[in-house]
Amino acid sequence: MDLVLLTLTTLSLAAAAGFGALSWRVGLEERERSRARIAALSAAMGDADSSGTDEPGIAVGSVVERTATALGGRPTIKFAAIGVMALTIVVGAIVGYRSHGSSAAASSGPAPLELMSMRYQHEGSTLTVSGLVRNPTGGSPVNGLTAVVFAFDGSGGFVSSGRATLDFSALAPGDESPFVVTVPNAPSVARYRVSFRTGTGVVRHVDRRGATVLAQAVR
Repeated sequence: MDLVLLTLTTLSLAAAAGFGALSWRVGLEERERSRARIAALSAAMGDADSSGTDEPGIAVGSVVERTATALGGRPTIKFAAIGVMALTIVVGAIVGYRSHGSSAAASSGPAPLELMSMRYQHEGSTLTVSGLVRNPTGGSPVNGLTAVVFAFDGSGGFVSSGRATLDFSALAPGDESPFVVTVPNAPSVARYRVSFRTGTGVVRHVDRRGATVLAQAVR
């Protein structure tokens, strides 16, 4: 697909360059013919004035007709313009198709994990967060899953964090697992946030408990 797009783009640019060169050449020829006609008219008028006769010289109507039809008699220019427009449309269609395909591929990826329940217990300087996470039937198998909790104070500043492997770290589509994460050194916590990770990075999840997503207030 990349080779086809590159080829079409190159052909479009080459056709546009050829069309521009052809237009410049036609314009140059028209200017030369125009100068020649003006010179011929001047000479004819000069001869008529000097002879004092009424003999016809150059028919002005024929000069105007030739000038008006000069461009119309160049079908190559029309074909070049049509070709450039067609190539531009084809390239635009291919780019749009590829963009649509990328968006569709991104939207058709594996379904995110689902946070089914979560609660906390705050005793002294220790915050304990537990809950249940599920891999939906439309998801993909996940191995080495870890729950991570970040704790924040009332001003939004980071306090502490903790992590723990899920009770069942390998989740096939449709499986679920509880988790318990202990966050030490957190005497004053106003808010915490949970995420799920593997060795390759963060795993997307959605909160199925209600309107609150990815966070839970601590009171």
